[in-house]
Amino acid sequence: MSEESRNKRNKITIVLVVLAFTSPLILSWFVFYHTNFLENRGMSNHGELIVPPRPIVDLSLIDPIKVDRKESLHGKWSMVYVTRSCDKLCVDNVYRMRQIHIAMDKHSLRVQKVLLLTQQHAMELSDLLVNYAGQQVINTDVIDTNALLDKFRLTSSDNPLEARRIYIIDSLGNLMMSFEPDANPRDIMQDLKKLFRASRIG
Repeated sequence: MSEESRNKRNKITIVLVVLAFTSPLILSWFVFYHTNFLENRGMSNHGELIVPPRPIVDLSLIDPIKVDRKESLHGKWSMVYVTRSCDKLCVDNVYRMRQIHIAMDKHSLRVQKVLLLTQQHAMELSDLLVNYAGQQVINTDVIDTNALLDKFRLTSSDNPLEARRIYIIDSLGNLMMSFEPDANPRDIMQDLKKLFRASRIG
């Protein structure tokens, strides 16, 4: 066999190996974002699936307990609770998100708990969240909060600040699902695990 033939054969082998590893990822991405496969399979049996997913830009997060911690919205799946300031109902949802996070067990490292507060700064929450280690708050100092809130509107008349929902954002920053204020934490956890299996990302 000539040198040219061997080189050509080696290149073909490399291409086939690369395709073998990347094809499943590409197929999963296409099915997840560009088909109604999840709807047909009953994906949204608890929460409301947002179709198509809405991209949200990467945002810096603040940990009121560990202020030197540097995290961002992208990179992990996020449970996000949206409200003006952290009142009793907010703390109840912080507790729910913590319990869901704990129950995720081996998947817990893939998930982060996030608050979007439009009228309260993260640094005002250190005492309130002292028992909720790892709770993150979106840094609203350098963003347009009204533009961000628009991403969470399910209809043109919807007000996310009044709705008090928990939202799910994937690790690429796509808003995927929303859950009503009275949603069972077990239902949220089950849907989140289904999203994990369907997406194969993060």
